[in-house]
Amino acid sequence: MIEFKKVSKTFKRNRVLDELELSIAPGERIALVGSNGAGKTTMIRCLLGEYTYDGNVSVHGLAPRPNRQQVLGKIGFVPQLPPPLKMPVGQLLDFSAAVCNSEKRRMEEIAGRLGLDLGKMKSQPFVKLSGGQKQKLLISIALGRDSSILIMDEPAANLDPEARQIFFGLLAERQENNT
Repeated sequence: MIEFKKVSKTFKRNRVLDELELSIAPGERIALVGSNGAGKTTMIRCLLGEYTYDGNVSVHGLAPRPNRQQVLGKIGFVPQLPPPLKMPVGQLLDFSAAVCNSEKRRMEEIAGRLGLDLGKMKSQPFVKLSGGQKQKLLISIALGRDSSILIMDEPAANLDPEARQIFFGLLAERQENNT
């Protein structure tokens, strides 16, 4: 499902990935563990087609960079740092559901389970939410879409203990169908 073959990435003179070899089968779960600066986020960005690199990356047999729309259509992603989006929460949910060809209702249901009151937040700009609220909303969008791959870069970092417990329960519900 996901293949990295001799993938290298260098920033100026700093080689972050050095001929990385990794194969992830459908349904497999992996956790990337390493110190800050070890290349975990860089690897994810190569997989998402954000970076150029040497070597080959494929998702369902497609190279992410030239086939970005098709590849991203199969991936639910929660970034390490939330983007500085100024659009209101309600508009972000509408946009995300439309772009991902998913049901907004599923995203809203997951947001509610994580403790977000979307009724009060719909007109608030995403950028004005607290760190935990942003994280919960991004998780809701990623888990609420029809994707076969979930990529999460420190998804529980801004979650309170109760939301963290709910988040892990939501992941367990998707265990059979997702990589």
